[in-house]
Amino acid sequence: MPITFGPDDLLEYDAINRVLICLACRYAIQKAALGSHLLRHKVYRGERQRMLSAISRLELAEPDQVQLPPANGSPVRGLPILAGFRCAADGCERLCASLKRMRRHWSESHGVSDPVEPFCCAVSLQTFFRGTKLRYFEVASPGAGDQSPSASGDDSVNGVGQEHRLDLGDVATSTDQTPRLPQQPPSFPFNLDLEMLKYFYHFTTATSLTLPSQHDDPAKHWQTNAVAQALDLHWLMCGLLAISASHLASLSNTATAKRAHQQRSSQFFGEFHTGWNLAKSDSGTAAKTGAQIVCVRRCCYYAFLDSPATDRSTALIARPFELPSFMATVQGCADPEFALRLETSDTADNTLEQTISRFTRNESTVTETSQLTGTAPPEMLERLRTLPYRMAAALQKPDSARDYFEVLCAINALAECWSMSYAADDAATTWLAMQSWLARLSDRFMQMLSRGNPATLIVLAYWSPLVERAERHSWFLRGLAARLHGHVVRELPDDSAVKSLVEDLKA
Repeated sequence: MPITFGPDDLLEYDAINRVLICLACRYAIQKAALGSHLLRHKVYRGERQRMLSAISRLELAEPDQVQLPPANGSPVRGLPILAGFRCAADGCERLCASLKRMRRHWSESHGVSDPVEPFCCAVSLQTFFRGTKLRYFEVASPGAGDQSPSASGDDSVNGVGQEHRLDLGDVATSTDQTPRLPQQPPSFPFNLDLEMLKYFYHFTTATSLTLPSQHDDPAKHWQTNAVAQALDLHWLMCGLLAISASHLASLSNTATAKRAHQQRSSQFFGEFHTGWNLAKSDSGTAAKTGAQIVCVRRCCYYAFLDSPATDRSTALIARPFELPSFMATVQGCADPEFALRLETSDTADNTLEQTISRFTRNESTVTETSQLTGTAPPEMLERLRTLPYRMAAALQKPDSARDYFEVLCAINALAECWSMSYAADDAATTWLAMQSWLARLSDRFMQMLSRGNPATLIVLAYWSPLVERAERHSWFLRGLAARLHGHVVRELPDDSAVKSLVEDLKA
């Protein structure tokens, strides 16, 4: 009888392999990430603490300590079975999830750029963990219908258990291979050519797994709900394809391929924006998803992933890189309600500045997330602790006691978010920590920031390392932490004592 925990037997303990598997997400959860993972599934304080207390009595191995099962053993319950390949070279046990990655293995490890078949054999694979801790192991092959393609497509590890860092560059669909599509594809209400199908396939198998959402399962929001809506709405489908093309542009190794994906992204986004402009007034689910797409696209623009602002489609959403606008755009990537209010503010009674100063506050979520703690760098926590004293020495006296209080509250919240970010090094936790600080800021703090108040700018600079931690897992944020920090430095008074307060801020 398996040992299970949580509502609907959410977690199952595998005593043989010493791992705890989330049956909803279908992968093992690291000990350090248990709290944040349960929160994603809306398991709140009382029940979560009871579960964590019970789980603490179990023997759980760290990812690099898990002994991989022997080859051709029975599949591990709760994990998906993936179609993959094993190298056929004598004495080599390399496992890959795609032929493309296997060919690269032959080139890199065996010095053969064009191996002669049979250079590998088809096998069934599983992995306990994802991301940087992904390690495949071979299992007995079930019926063909039970296998599913790998979500990441091209990641591989050595069969004897070497760790392998997830290489996002391998996710890109090569131009000489056509994705394997279902034998009976759905009947679309509009025409999709082969190129569009390639982008659609990439979105469903890769891009959708990289996007944030306040939904308890972000992948379900983008991979299932958004796709289901897009199959009925041409403009929304074009929005998903635009994000998919931008993702492929970020993964491309050549300028030619990057430029081609950027151009297609711009074309798709132009079609999307025309339809979304007509639909956004109804405030429906599709309109909110569309607003999230706009926010992700604007982050791509800020990160210089897309064509210049002179491009027609980019110009539709281009705004100067101003601090409140950037912060609101980040919030809108995950929060559809906020995203729609942000993107319709120009036509509403509120001004854009009023809208972006009102971040969505979910007090229960703020309270719950504050319980997630990790081991943040002690030197950074010490810098935050002493920051009010150092600012008092370098800056002029605050305009009012209330202004001083708002800055102190923002610093205290930031210290909590720093600890939260180090609870686990994964996309969900780092994004939650980064966004949580925004949700705690008061209207007055945002108004002070909009006026260029030096104290608020300095505090914002200490948020940039949290953006840096999040961008390691979110391709559309890459480079934005450095850009944010540089923007803050330029906005600060030209005073070496003031600017020294924000030097050497690293995650």
